[in-house]
Amino acid sequence: MSATESPPTSDPVATEFALARLESEIARQEKSIRRTQQGFTLFAAGALIIALVNLVVIGAKMGTKDIHVTATAAPAAAGTSKAATPAPVAPHSVNVSLKEFSVNPSSPQAAGGKVTFHVRNTGSITHEFVVLKTNKDAGALLKGARADESGNVGETGDLQAGASKTIALKLAPGHYALICNLPGHYKAGQYVNFTVK
Repeated sequence: MSATESPPTSDPVATEFALARLESEIARQEKSIRRTQQGFTLFAAGALIIALVNLVVIGAKMGTKDIHVTATAAPAAAGTSKAATPAPVAPHSVNVSLKEFSVNPSSPQAAGGKVTFHVRNTGSITHEFVVLKTNKDAGALLKGARADESGNVGETGDLQAGASKTIALKLAPGHYALICNLPGHYKAGQYVNFTVK
């Protein structure tokens, strides 16, 4: 044993004191770890809530206005004779639901000629229904704060929440935009493309 090393102590009081200090340090570190774990849990919960809110907001903004599903039949096997299924007939009457902030026609197209729109405001604020004949996409009509209504072929005027109105229009084949052009509504995405065949 060197002169600088202290001899092992067998003093029970010193051992007891060292154990008490060790227990105290372990307890202090356990509290610190618990606080860190609680802080991380709160951070993770907050991040999850923010992510869910963002997901809901993005989902609400996207809506279903630009989703188009097209079903195609598989080609018939060689040697089989199956009559082709006729294409669905475009309607002359279309139901339209207006709400914050979407235009939802029962069909994305109608047959040329007299087309009757049965429009209902299912939202909680006032909306209007405007039919525009245009070569532009329904989302590309912004001019200033509202959509450019060039090509307007008919509209309902203001519809209070829960109100309905029917309008009959003579529509030539082509591309149309169905919109609500009340202040801020078009900019919020209240429009949809519509085709007359």
